[in-house]
Parts: sequence; C-alpha cells; structure tokens
Amino acid sequence: MTEPAKRAEARRTELDELAREIEGSPEVSAVRHDARLVFGGGNPLASVVLVGEAPGADEEKQGRPFVGRAGKLLDEALEQAGLARADIWITNVVKFRPSEPGANGRRRNRPPTGEERTVFRPWLERELRIISPDSVVCLGATAASALLGRAVKITKERGHWLEGPAGTQVLTTYHPAYLLRPFRDRDERFQQLVDDLRLASRSA
Repeated sequence: MTEPAKRAEARRTELDELAREIEGSPEVSAVRHDARLVFGGGNPLASVVLVGEAPGADEEKQGRPFVGRAGKLLDEALEQAGLARADIWITNVVKFRPSEPGANGRRRNRPPTGEERTVFRPWLERELRIISPDSVVCLGATAASALLGRAVKITKERGHWLEGPAGTQVLTTYHPAYLLRPFRDRDERFQQLVDDLRLASRSA
C-alpha cells in the first residue's frame, strides 16, 4: 500500500469513528429527533472542503450530502471550476435534516436553529482537523456564520479569505440552493460561485 493510501485509510477510520460518536451523542440526540444522520463524504485527503448548512430530503433519503437539485447544480459549478467530487470532501454543519410539518402531512425543510448549529459545531471542527484541508468553502451564510461564530453576509464577504477555527482559511460563497431560485442576476452569481471554487482549488 502506498503512503497516500495509508494516510487515506487512517483518516477514513478516524472519520468513521467520528460519525459513530455523533450517532451516539446524547447532545445530538436531543436536537435530532430521530432524523437520519448524514455524514460528510468524498476524499479524506482533500485539500478543499465544502461545508453546507444541513441536508435536505434527498440527502436524508440517500444518506449523502448534496445529492438533490442543489447537488446537481454544485456538480456543474465544480466541473466548470476544474474540480471533481472525488478530489474534495463535502459536508454540512448540521448532519441531519431539519424539518417541520408542511402541507398534506409532508415535512418540509427549514433552516437549522442556533441550538442545532451550536451542538454540531465542535463535531464539524473535529471533522476539519482530521482532514486538515488547505481551504474551506462555506456554501451560504448559515454555514459561514456557524463555522466563523459570527453573522456573515455573503454579498459583502464572498470571495475574500477569512480566518476560521485553528487558523483554517475560509472562503464564503453562495449556496447552490439559493441559485436555484429565479432572479435577474442568477447567472452572474452562479459564475461567482464557480470563480470562488476555482480560487479555493488554486489556493490549495
């Protein structure tokens, strides 16, 4: 086995153990309400990590982050930026689907609460320490605010390097779900997402 393969295996083992710890955490159980845990996925040796806010219905069903419509748009942005899922690690701050009752008895997605983000932040920081990326890209203000511990406005701070926990270099950008909405400058902001991902890859 090559040295990179050994390091990847060791990190994968640590990440699997972390997922089991989260699964059995009383603090997580208190806010999770039996929702399915959706842990991060990708390359444990990744130099770039993408962080979203929380999984949605498609992610909960498949047990993987960013696999729904927003995930497909993210894949398109990654491709244009010269990145592939196999090269990066993708995760969320909150690792279960926050939901609430909706129409016709179906549950609908909701933003994670402050309590949920607070409970999961130490787990996210451990996940990042295991992978030890060169750069972290926060997708959306919720993820950026949770990781940085302060309110973040994407329109003002996207595209700029910020210092995260333990000296982590953090770049904030638009969440792909936001770009699924129809608005006048959507294409321009999608290109900004691509540019931010490209910047992160070049800085790694």
